[in-house]
Amino acid sequence: MKENKNTTCTPCEEKFERNIDKIVKEGEAPTAKERRQKEEEVKSAFAEDGNEKK
Repeated sequence: MKENKNTTCTPCEEKFERNIDKIVKEGEAPTAKERRQKEEEVKSAFAEDGNEKK
């Protein structure tokens, strides 16, 4: 993770990382394949909206 020493504090950064790890372990985070599928759905939905408005 990119560190910006001017805007984050170490405890905040560590808590964020722990929360991400917890979400992944609990299975709430999408897998890479699920994420790609969702991204494709969103892109196609916006592409369809753009074509209808023309």
